[in-house]
Amino acid sequence: MILYKKDNYGIVTLTLDMSGQSVNVINSEIAKAFEPVLDYLEKDSELKGVIVSSAKTSFLAGGDLDFLHQAADESSVFDYTDRLRRIFRRFELLKVPVVAAINGAALGSGFEFTLACHRRIALDSPNTVLGLPEVSLGMIPGGGGIIRMIWMTGLKEAFNIVSNGRLLHVREALSKGLIDEIAEDREMLLAKARQWILSQPKISKVWDTEELIPNHSNPRYPKTAYMIADLTSTVIRKTLNNYPAVLALLNAMVEGAMVDFEAATRINVRYFTSIIFSKDCRNQTKAFWYDTNKIKNGLGRPKGYGRFKARKIGIIGAGLMGSGIAYIAAMQGIKVILKDVSKNLAVQGRDYIWKMLDKLVQKQKMTVLQANEILERIEATEDIALFEDCDLVVEAVFENSELKKRIIKDTENYIHHDTFFATNTASLPISDLAGASIRPENYVGMHFFSPVQTVPLVEIIKGKKTSAETIARAFDFVIQIGKIPIIANDSPAYFVTRVSSTYFVEGLLMLQEGECAVQIENAGLQAGMPLGPLAYADSLGFKYVLDAEKHFAGQIIENYKSSSAFSILESMIQKFDRHGKVREAGFYEYTNCEKPYLWPELTKHFPKKETKALSQEDIRHRLMFIQCLEAVKCLEEGVISNTNEANLGSIHGWGFAPFKGGVIQFINDFGVEEFVTKAKELEQKFGPRFKVPKMLEEMATEKSNFL
Repeated sequence: MILYKKDNYGIVTLTLDMSGQSVNVINSEIAKAFEPVLDYLEKDSELKGVIVSSAKTSFLAGGDLDFLHQAADESSVFDYTDRLRRIFRRFELLKVPVVAAINGAALGSGFEFTLACHRRIALDSPNTVLGLPEVSLGMIPGGGGIIRMIWMTGLKEAFNIVSNGRLLHVREALSKGLIDEIAEDREMLLAKARQWILSQPKISKVWDTEELIPNHSNPRYPKTAYMIADLTSTVIRKTLNNYPAVLALLNAMVEGAMVDFEAATRINVRYFTSIIFSKDCRNQTKAFWYDTNKIKNGLGRPKGYGRFKARKIGIIGAGLMGSGIAYIAAMQGIKVILKDVSKNLAVQGRDYIWKMLDKLVQKQKMTVLQANEILERIEATEDIALFEDCDLVVEAVFENSELKKRIIKDTENYIHHDTFFATNTASLPISDLAGASIRPENYVGMHFFSPVQTVPLVEIIKGKKTSAETIARAFDFVIQIGKIPIIANDSPAYFVTRVSSTYFVEGLLMLQEGECAVQIENAGLQAGMPLGPLAYADSLGFKYVLDAEKHFAGQIIENYKSSSAFSILESMIQKFDRHGKVREAGFYEYTNCEKPYLWPELTKHFPKKETKALSQEDIRHRLMFIQCLEAVKCLEEGVISNTNEANLGSIHGWGFAPFKGGVIQFINDFGVEEFVTKAKELEQKFGPRFKVPKMLEEMATEKSNFL
């Protein structure tokens, strides 16, 4: 687990190499291994220095999430975390220099460990990322790293980095003083570490030599006190108290800045322990760790097929979507043929990709050389014949069935019979489009989300004739480009579009009923949605929504009746020439203002009802329950096969309250029996769309929940 080697200069190299794991992880096992090593180092009178390195391609990752997620009592979590805190502190207080030779990612507790070292030297590679992403799991760092950071960078900078779970690339970390030096290769990394140790440097940390923290982090300093008050109000405004970890992080930093270092790190441990047992932390850990890893490890992927790895792909359509797919593929080392109807349009798409790469260069997340290497993998063309040796072709033109069918027919004349073909669509029936293909078994839907470079989800759509092998290959490709795949069967609107639409439709219905637009929007935000339902409809565009509804209705055979809510969108277009955000005029005003605001004419055209308005709680329940009920129907109907995909599809697909862990975990969190009881109340008050699916009824009777 820890390889110990001492050279002729008296320098010990500790190489971390956890057996049976692809990455080194800080857990109780490595803690037990560190303690006797530290005992030995502390007694070695001939010791000149220590280098900590890794035998893996990454350096050291975060803590023992299995233990933390399953822990039943706070004392065990506190003792475990305090033990790690003391181990880090013992390295920091060694009488000789300790260097972290960071040869790859150092995250969470792994990065906290490096901050306790006297010097940090990192390998200059795009794969070397550093940071404390715990907030994204609903928790905070617990090993004292946040206390070290407020001394090193200042309280405000430290809070901004950690509260956003930011991962820093090497040069950005260097510019912020979180690492000290970079190296071009592993050999140089270790050589620089030895050279620094032999230079006999001073190794006392500032928090061990200075009595008070610098003024820019000291809450007793007036300007800092004002800054902290401003940060607090910003946190409350942005989180609406839905993310307790963020406020706990700020409290731990502020309180830690007012006491000595030892007391500060103990305060850090106490806040960490308390937040671990919050429901929000458990929900987020389930979604962003357990659900995510189950999917990445192959949940839903058809068995019995070898791993597919794309070497070269073709992309049809060089607009924002096509260029975005080309960008993320090239970032992963894949060669890309980017085609459009003219080479000029294809080149414009490639130029757009360069702008994205240049932004990363400006932010010091990669070098110009690295950016150029990525861009060189993309060839812009109008020549479809260049697809002949592609492993996959992705069509990313706008939502038009006839156009897509024509592209399928044209493209299949130029691609290998084993190449699989994917169409990017949000709602068009894949089985119908596959009718244009001579090899429908090789045809699959891939629903990418905009902006492609930031949204981590891809919804894979299985047509009636799509082979299991094609689904497996599509799954592997999505993993290869660093995205999260969920698999849906070809049914009206699939999973994401179908369930997400219930959110804005319910908001429109309440507007139609005479509820106040401001209250509707606020209720959505308070429930944890990124946008109110009216703002969400704006973001999609009214024409897109109406077209998607037509596609949906066209696939339903039984007596389907569109919601009356869609008539509102038709009126907005036909009567008021308002089309949504794309035309800067929808339920909100977007022109000549820093922040969009509700269209003042809404109250005129949709006046408030004279009877008593709904409570905010009723509005919240309507908005959230309607989504969860529709998701359960999708599980019941086999549109989607498991709760893990449903949870992540909802969070990443349309931003469903992440602190609740997704649409299905929301029901667990609420309590299945309690959820069913409340849904029945909503059905009585507001109609049959809130009818509880049979699956959920049975679970409530059996007093079980979704695993």
